[in-house]
Amino acid sequence: MKSNTGNGCNPFPLFPFSPFPPGRKPPQILVVAGEASGDDHAARLVAAMREFCPVAEFLGVGGEEMRAQGVRILTPASELAVVGLMEVVGHLPAIWKALRSIGRVLKTARPDLAILVDFPDFNFWVARLAKYYRVPVLYYISPQVWAWRTYRVRTLARLTDRLVVIFPFEADFYRAQGVAVDYVGHPFRETLPPLTDRRTFLLGHNLDPEALTIALLPGSRAGEIERHLPAMLKAASLIHRSIPQTQFILPLASTAPEGLVQSIVSGEDGVGAGFKPAPTALQLRIIPGQAYQALGAAHVAVVASGTATVEAALAGAPTVIVYRVSPLTFALARRLVRVEHMGMANLLAGERVFPELLQDDFTPERLVHEVLSLIQDPGRINAVRRGLATVIRRLGGPGASARAARVAVELITAARPK
Repeated sequence: MKSNTGNGCNPFPLFPFSPFPPGRKPPQILVVAGEASGDDHAARLVAAMREFCPVAEFLGVGGEEMRAQGVRILTPASELAVVGLMEVVGHLPAIWKALRSIGRVLKTARPDLAILVDFPDFNFWVARLAKYYRVPVLYYISPQVWAWRTYRVRTLARLTDRLVVIFPFEADFYRAQGVAVDYVGHPFRETLPPLTDRRTFLLGHNLDPEALTIALLPGSRAGEIERHLPAMLKAASLIHRSIPQTQFILPLASTAPEGLVQSIVSGEDGVGAGFKPAPTALQLRIIPGQAYQALGAAHVAVVASGTATVEAALAGAPTVIVYRVSPLTFALARRLVRVEHMGMANLLAGERVFPELLQDDFTPERLVHEVLSLIQDPGRINAVRRGLATVIRRLGGPGASARAARVAVELITAARPK
């Protein structure tokens, strides 16, 4: 039940008092998220915070999920979603424009809190602006500084008031580095819906429930799609040639440019040149969203490295992880990476549960080999399933968004004048 306090805020259930008493200005919170997964996690956090203060004002950078929660979007995340050094250069005007917009908000509105969700190459600059204007910073979902460019942990410690992480090994790493950190568990445990019956899902998309089904997840950013989807489609053609009864699902992330995907699939885009399947030759269904359901319905998945590999693990989908960046970005990354695995599911398992094809190893032919091996080797599938059980256990229980909201409230309450 909502209280009738002067600013419309009800007491947060985890606190014995209202953090925003009557007569006080409702809190204003800046939220900055990047790709589709960050948009979803940020939206869940906003919803959790509204549970105790429905009149709180949220604004920032994000996608449709955040917009649906009433966040005033200053810049759509789709305009900024890039990866790698060379890829960023072409987006500098949009990045600069977004930072200027955020800077104006921080200077004039002085939000009570800036919540930064993953998206480190952009959010580190936002954190610097927030610190300059003396706005507290909560970083939710850690950038992978424990994996590469570990020197950035000093920057995080300097620029953030609290760091909220979703994996237990991250908390151990940051505490050892003297960073104020809270482990809350992975939001997927609360956000992912129950898996639909496989037959029902496939029939609902005019697909054959008896056919071999492969899910293709090339990423949510334009650059990722351009680098991954053409090779995925060429591999799909080769697999179809080997197993004609195969069908493919391509769930489209909310921040992904649909026009780009359609042009690559049709062969009209220069990036996808060389892949022009006849519509009857390759059964490919593009669907809006529903990545988790598509993974649950697939016999095998091909997934760009990122949060989606954790979704694949929770869906129980045997997966091949792929990733490609510019040659210069990859050359730099090879010198800086400090972990054995790229895929988050593999990092959680502590072993190579899902095969990884990175950079030059990511070719249509290699991808076909890995996919067919997962399909045809029962021993491999059993090993994958054992590894997935470890991943699921290490993701923690539900309630991550509520626990992260509690940390946000603590920061706002501490910063507000008594």
